Amino acid sequence: MIRLLLLCTVAFTLLVGWSRVWLDQLLTLPSAVTALEVEAGTPATRVLSRLAPTLTPLERRLVFQLYPSLAAVQVGQYRFAEDTSVVDAMRSIRQGDAITHRLTVPEGITVSEFFDSVMRHQALKWDSIESATRWHGLSPEYPANEGAFLAETYVWTAQLSADKLLETAHKALTEALERAWEARTDAVDAVLDSPYELLILASIIEKETALTVERPRIAGVFIERLRRGMRLQTDPTVIYGLGERFDGNLTRRHLREKTPYNTYRIDGLPPTPIALVGPDALMATAQPEITGHLYFVADGSGGHAFSKTLKEHNANVRKYQLGRSQ
Repeated sequence: MIRLLLLCTVAFTLLVGWSRVWLDQLLTLPSAVTALEVEAGTPATRVLSRLAPTLTPLERRLVFQLYPSLAAVQVGQYRFAEDTSVVDAMRSIRQGDAITHRLTVPEGITVSEFFDSVMRHQALKWDSIESATRWHGLSPEYPANEGAFLAETYVWTAQLSADKLLETAHKALTEALERAWEARTDAVDAVLDSPYELLILASIIEKETALTVERPRIAGVFIERLRRGMRLQTDPTVIYGLGERFDGNLTRRHLREKTPYNTYRIDGLPPTPIALVGPDALMATAQPEITGHLYFVADGSGGHAFSKTLKEHNANVRKYQLGRSQ
């Protein structure tokens, strides 16, 4: 009996000693990789086996028994320093300290420029899409790619496909447009027949000014012109219609050219948006400031001078663009 007790004591002592040595080795065991992607549905045991391939299945089970919280891994792409231990790497994955990727889509760029930025982004898996074609994920009421994605900053951690990003950006646009359409004023409702028409007008306003404070006022000018049956006569639509032919110099000949986007020659709105818009432009279009102004011209300071009559407008053109007051 005493001998058995001694044997048990010795075995227990050896087990405790081995456990301490094993635990010390585990806590200092460096991760076998410095970069790892955890995809949706990946079990924690597979993550641990990638970080520490030398551990046996029994040892991996012991790790999760000692540190049960490490079994909760989060999706994402992770990077570790050369000397990061396996346990610290698992803790990082449990906390979701993944690499953050982002793509900022500026307001007022064209969809072609947006597609180019997506193709250049190293964290996106891209299957080539011709910007001239209609992206397969568009909602039925969108006849073209232009304007169909929200100008916003998109952030993600796991590896993402370009299609998924386009899906996210299109959904963000449709939701923002729906909110704006629901908030539209009676004046807007009287001249615009659909959310898509609001989007077209918002894209023109987006190109006319970068000043948030001016957008409702410029929207008011266009809504008033549409209400009175006047043509919009806005340069950005003409430039868009010229496409690659525009060399930076808008001429009288361009203004006379009949294209679907030349609002000096056509009544109402062009057939599609001319740029990507942000939420502010959409809401400004839905809730314009109706002031009776029918004209505006750049004042050289980043803003615009507004006028109610053609006479006042011509005076502003002479003052701000031709450099003379009379």
